[in-house]
Amino acid sequence: MSAPTKTPAPTVAAATGAASAGGATGAQGATAGAGDAGRPGRLAEEYAAIRRGCGLAARPPAAGADTMEMIGPDRHRFLNAYVTCEVKGLAVGQGTYGFFTSAQGRILADVVVLAHEDRFWLELPPGRQEAIAEHLRKYLIADRVEMRPLGDALPLTLAGPGAEAVLAAAEIAPGFALPREPWAHARTVVAGVEIVVQRTERLGVPALTLWVPAAQIEPLRERLLTWSGRGGSGELVRPVPVGREVLEVVRTEAGLPRFGQDFGPPNFPQETGATEAAVSFTKGCYLGQEVVARIHYRGGVQKTLCGLVFDGQAVAEPGTALLFEGREAGIVGTAVHSLALDRPIGLAILHRRAAAPGSRLELAGGGPPEVRALPLVDLRRPETG
Repeated sequence: MSAPTKTPAPTVAAATGAASAGGATGAQGATAGAGDAGRPGRLAEEYAAIRRGCGLAARPPAAGADTMEMIGPDRHRFLNAYVTCEVKGLAVGQGTYGFFTSAQGRILADVVVLAHEDRFWLELPPGRQEAIAEHLRKYLIADRVEMRPLGDALPLTLAGPGAEAVLAAAEIAPGFALPREPWAHARTVVAGVEIVVQRTERLGVPALTLWVPAAQIEPLRERLLTWSGRGGSGELVRPVPVGREVLEVVRTEAGLPRFGQDFGPPNFPQETGATEAAVSFTKGCYLGQEVVARIHYRGGVQKTLCGLVFDGQAVAEPGTALLFEGREAGIVGTAVHSLALDRPIGLAILHRRAAAPGSRLELAGGGPPEVRALPLVDLRRPETG
């Protein structure tokens, strides 16, 4: 039987600080502005806030949002030809999630597309903005499209079942209608600052992201931390500053992979578990569409995203090989200690022969993990207690 080895993870960015598009701002090198946010001593408090109330995560300017804007009258048609999701019909205030794929159908990046009146905002994983811009420029011929980094807006994310209550308690412009559809967004004024409020998905808990002018983000963050709203049961909800670690725990419990950690350029969209949300099979042609459609209609892929639950208390090292019946079946992607299960858990894209729930794998330097169906924890109902 061959010994498990560590295999490089399928990334184009370092695992630490990398994140998928549209994920928690905290998962992209976040700080809540509090010195101890995200540290072990606060982790339980932060987790309770996200599960029962509301956490507030902020991305510092140095972390790099890798958000790009696309302007020009041909932007709908042009972008639609290079992403797996349908963007040609997006109206102002709508948004969607998908993948940029290569001609071979493999993932170049995931992306959230937000349609504004005269432009798109594209939320990309850290480190991918320039690479995706260069990728798209190769295909610009006569298209009236321009791409540039989004310079002045940074995100604050209210995460948890109390997010709406906190925003409702803010000094928000009268008559503002909160966006309800996934990735929907609208402009408003909060405490005298013009912002964009976005319904944010793929965090594992309900969330709202506030896109704020960079010069105003710290003053507004401080104001948000003083506001208290009333939750659905009448309880008082005040946001708690949260850091990257707790957001990674919740994302992993929910079974949501991120680019650069759990999937990357070696993978097809179908291997991420996000096909239903991220791929349109009716939109027509785009780069890589023939391969992605053939996989969908003619038999699927040999790998799939799975959850892992580990024996013992040691958290596995990302990139460590996973063996099934003596043969490598995948590698550890994200690995964290679950506060809900009080056990180490993880995500991995596994060969289907090893992907059945209940399968026992081998791991170097740790307890043998068991394959579990996703999500690992049902986060749809707020935690109580």
